[in-house]
Amino acid sequence: MKEMNDQTKGLMRDCFFVRQGERRERCFYSEILYVEASGCYCYIHRRDKPRLSIAYPLLMLEPFLPVDMFRRVHRSYIVNLCEVDGFIGKAICIGKSVLPVSPPYRAAVFGCFNFWDLGRVKKGREDKEM
Repeated sequence: MKEMNDQTKGLMRDCFFVRQGERRERCFYSEILYVEASGCYCYIHRRDKPRLSIAYPLLMLEPFLPVDMFRRVHRSYIVNLCEVDGFIGKAICIGKSVLPVSPPYRAAVFGCFNFWDLGRVKKGREDKEM
């Protein structure tokens, strides 16, 4: 019986339920692309599913998202780091969405990624390694 409880707990750590009208809809953390603030509401944008709306501000929602998966990038956005497709200047691209990264969050957000600036490698360096 204890093994069943451990399996159930593992499953429930991967998702949460959100009230959408009369229904509570399950949402897996892994399907979230980003969360957008809109006044006293938040919109959870998901991969291949309609967005969910929540009647709480982003500040109240942020503590419930896994810290190792999600980062605040702007006062209006939290992104799933695993869903970042690229960057344009100081903005993050997730699918067709381009989200700004505010100066207070830039160091922490960009520190989560490895950037290879191969065009900036000094000539002759590869000769020294051989």
